[in-house]
Amino acid sequence: MAILDQHQNFINEFFRAIEPANKNNQNLTFSYIALKREGKFSLIQGLLRYNNGPSKISHTHYKSENVRAGNYHLSEMNLTGRELVDCLLSGSIQTPDGEELFFQGNEAGKYSATYDPFHAEGLKVQARFDILTIYGSPRQLDRHPLALDWELRAAPMPFESLQELAFEYALGLLRNTASVDVIAFNVAAVDYSSTVRGTTARLGIFLMHGASIDNVALGYRIFSQGRVTVRSVVNGPSMDWTQKADHQYGSIEIDVPSAAVIQCFVSYLGVSQHFGWVSDPSAVQNPKRAVYDVFDSGLAILTEFLTKSGGRGRDARDLESGIAWLLWMLGFSVAHLGGTDRTQDAADLIATTPRGDFAVIECTTGLLKSDNKLALLIDRTERVRRGIISSNNKHLRVLPVIVTSRTRPEIVADIEQAEKLGVLVITRENLEQAVANRTLLLPNAEQIYDEGLEAVASARAKFAVQTILPLEPA
Repeated sequence: MAILDQHQNFINEFFRAIEPANKNNQNLTFSYIALKREGKFSLIQGLLRYNNGPSKISHTHYKSENVRAGNYHLSEMNLTGRELVDCLLSGSIQTPDGEELFFQGNEAGKYSATYDPFHAEGLKVQARFDILTIYGSPRQLDRHPLALDWELRAAPMPFESLQELAFEYALGLLRNTASVDVIAFNVAAVDYSSTVRGTTARLGIFLMHGASIDNVALGYRIFSQGRVTVRSVVNGPSMDWTQKADHQYGSIEIDVPSAAVIQCFVSYLGVSQHFGWVSDPSAVQNPKRAVYDVFDSGLAILTEFLTKSGGRGRDARDLESGIAWLLWMLGFSVAHLGGTDRTQDAADLIATTPRGDFAVIECTTGLLKSDNKLALLIDRTERVRRGIISSNNKHLRVLPVIVTSRTRPEIVADIEQAEKLGVLVITRENLEQAVANRTLLLPNAEQIYDEGLEAVASARAKFAVQTILPLEPA
């Protein structure tokens, strides 16, 4: 196989990580798009999914004169996941419809690979997704891309564009390089509908069919009055199990303090798969959230404000208000300076912890660099720091923060500059987790602030220059 040893190691590492949990997985599917090139169809994008339940995607084959697409059970191809990857690296695969798809290497005829054991898409939902990506040649077309779009519009099953066809087959955005992703989803998950009623909690977990209940475990932390009072683990055989159509379901009842909040962790073969929070909706620990909920039931308005992106004017002001409300529930004192025209030269928000440390906060519904946000934030942070020093309180700390309602992948190009400047970057994922999880607990602004400082220090350390001293021979 024409692949460098290091990239082959990524492939081996991926399969070593996922095969113990997936050896009995019967839910593998393969999707692809291929384009005609020099008289044969070359795969431009593919996706092999180790699903944790029966696939909801229809199993079909699409063809027009110059485009092929399909979605199949891997069992229809008589291949294992590893065998499919080996076929790709050999240059071609055969589909159940008799179509041979070629997967070409780069200019040197070689393939490359990357492996991400903690993919960002999984982290968004508090789950572990292992993702291997195999790269081939840069995408080359015999026809103009617009010609392909117009061809699809005239097909018996019409599509607006090649990209729409890719979305139909769950392939995501098309890349400029031929590639195949191999995704192994978490095989177990916490049931978010688990309940806490008074002093009894019923905790549930989902487990993929084919996975053994002997190998699953549910760990948990019980929070009461702002601190962890219990840490424990329940092994699979100690739970009650039922067999559902799409999964196995395990549950157990435990005693908890009144108004308890529980963080649950489900693992398989000692590898953490997913985590989530469970609470009693009628008895919230955090009095600030309980009071806020009186005026915004279920935090619906707050959630709407925090997820607006791309807008200006009212949308931007709404985001600032939402951040201020969230910070207040988390225990900060907040001054919303950006809410009026007369203070537009000020920071959007100034937040302080109970011990007096400051956060200077800029909010954006767009990219971090839009409207010169980063430069303004650094300038305003320095002005705040000088003001603190002039008040003879130089021991107080100041943390610059930029908050965006966009997701981390959407602003990834801007993150490096922010990290180099020592700015804490908060994205939509962070906001959603704070609303869903942290507001349930008693406010602890000091802990959140310290976590922010640690995150900034860790990010800046990536860019620190390492000085290597020359060693003279003895």
